[in-house]
Amino acid sequence: MKRFIVLITFLAVSLLAESMHATYKIEYGIFGKMGVSDAYLTKKDGHYEIKMVAKATGLAKVLSGGRVEIYGSKGRVVDGVLVPESFSKDIRRSNKRRIKVYTFDHEAKKVTFHEENYKDGKLKDKKDETLAYYAKNDILSLYFNVEKIIGSCGEPFAKDLKAVGAQKRTGRVRVETITGGEREKLKRSLGSEPCYLKVTIFQKLFGSKGGELYLSLNDRFVVQKALLKDVIMFGDIRGKIVHFEEKK
Repeated sequence: MKRFIVLITFLAVSLLAESMHATYKIEYGIFGKMGVSDAYLTKKDGHYEIKMVAKATGLAKVLSGGRVEIYGSKGRVVDGVLVPESFSKDIRRSNKRRIKVYTFDHEAKKVTFHEENYKDGKLKDKKDETLAYYAKNDILSLYFNVEKIIGSCGEPFAKDLKAVGAQKRTGRVRVETITGGEREKLKRSLGSEPCYLKVTIFQKLFGSKGGELYLSLNDRFVVQKALLKDVIMFGDIRGKIVHFEEKK
């Protein structure tokens, strides 16, 4: 469930406002509501900050040990594009906590990270490494930039991209527009929004085929619904927007 909470929020809002907040709820088969995810974006003086908080609820909270995940991306805004300087992950569960902070060196085309692991509030170990790949984006900045990458949502588009926080060894993530017959098949689940996207993260999420996430976006490029299809035993995992606000 954790990855689905995160993925729903990555495509949460467009870049039209200086400050925005979107909330999504996640439902899973017979279990009903399983989690809530909040995404925030602020831009000021040529810089941006994204914060995403995902929490398990109900039975999922019990099974996950009260899992909370906090993701952040900070950097510059260059010609309307977000250029990350750092990306962070803070994962908390029961008495454990793991913090990772990635630092981008775009000139040298490398990304390094510092990781710390805690148990019962005490530091257990830490490490510093350089990723085996370079990416211009982290997973948050990539998806807030995706509208500029794909252009018209009504035209066919399919491309493998890279982002820190995506596929573990390579950063690979695939983004595709959904048009024609495939779009018609998804209308009942995703509604009649003008844009459908399929995002593949190349991981087996809950027994689904390759972690294929379907999203519907309105004319502001704000995700309205999300769907992870054909999960083993319980059918589809669904997400939908329940709150959205923005400030100029």
